[in-house]
Amino acid sequence: MEIAQWILIVVVTAVMAVAWLLVMPLCRNWKPLNDRMADQATRSAALVRECSTSMGCGTAFGRLSTIR
Repeated sequence: MEIAQWILIVVVTAVMAVAWLLVMPLCRNWKPLNDRMADQATRSAALVRECSTSMGCGTAFGRLSTIR
């Protein structure tokens, strides 16, 4: 690779890192995203509980989850 390609790769990586560091703190305070993430975590925990208590993880021996 030529030096110009390496410089381009470094610059693009640096821009992505700076954008990530600037955008992510803003997203952490975004209420709709926080609500969706909390709801998803609650549903995931419920599915794990259901899977651990049913034989075959709710596929062959038990009913499938109706949690949506």
